[in-house]
Amino acid sequence: MDAFWYGLLGALFGVYLMLDGTVIGAGMLLRAGGPGERARRATVTAFGPFFLGNEVWLVVALATFSAVLPRLEESLLRTHYHLVAAVLVLWTVRDAAVWFRSRLERPGWRRGWDRVLTGVSGAFAMALGLLVGNVLTTTPGSDPVRMPFGWYPLLWALTVPVVLLVHGAVFLVVRLPGDLAGGPLRVVRRLALPAAASYAVVVGAGLLTRVPSQGAPAVAAGATAMVALAVSARIVAARPRIALALTALAAAAPAVLVGLSLEPVAARSLAAAPALDALAGFLVVVIPLVLAVQAWTWWAFLRRIDARTPVFF
Repeated sequence: MDAFWYGLLGALFGVYLMLDGTVIGAGMLLRAGGPGERARRATVTAFGPFFLGNEVWLVVALATFSAVLPRLEESLLRTHYHLVAAVLVLWTVRDAAVWFRSRLERPGWRRGWDRVLTGVSGAFAMALGLLVGNVLTTTPGSDPVRMPFGWYPLLWALTVPVVLLVHGAVFLVVRLPGDLAGGPLRVVRRLALPAAASYAVVVGAGLLTRVPSQGAPAVAAGATAMVALAVSARIVAARPRIALALTALAAAAPAVLVGLSLEPVAARSLAAAPALDALAGFLVVVIPLVLAVQAWTWWAFLRRIDARTPVFF
């Protein structure tokens, strides 16, 4: 039963990174489709149908984490409070930029929010990377991390953004019209191999410095991400949907590595059986419902946008 709950949590966080990683990457690439409002409008339209549904996974993951591992959640918040707060603030500002950019038709208004969206998406990805690196190297419940910029977390702060850039670029290759997809396609071809190399560096550095979680399972997760990124660069033009599935694996790898790191502590932090039974009754309804809605959304909208595509934001 412990393995079931821990595996469920890992799956929830991994799915969030797979799905919202497309939006984070696309936000950083707002101008990759080309200059002018048409390209930026097309990029927002590309991720519009998926935007809110993707974030549901983070809400479900955080709520489940709080209920299943309450003591571990408290320890992590105490240790990484400043980083968690920064991630939540950046997440909120990113969402505000998506909501507000099209509220007015004034060019200056839209350009301003576009800059916010691009910058905050990159900062959001970097903050997620810093959080991953610090969780991997800090014991939960230790003194708060006030200066989270050690060299190993900084490696993750570089790795996560470049991986999500590639993931978002492949997503845009799938969704943008043919005349706008060339820019994201070039991003994939230029950055997929450096992103794979970044995983090699962070996993290798973890092994050399004896980061606790960096054993054979972590090497396997990193190797999977590296192969997925390398293959995606070769097939993205001919098989963009398959490439998107591959980069999704790379985007989810940090959740696997953090899960491996926290597993020894998590085993001692599981909530009482009555609480888990009550949560199971709730999740057996919520998760299939969310899965069904998400599956329909991706089936209905994962195709190139055109004049008939609905605009959500």
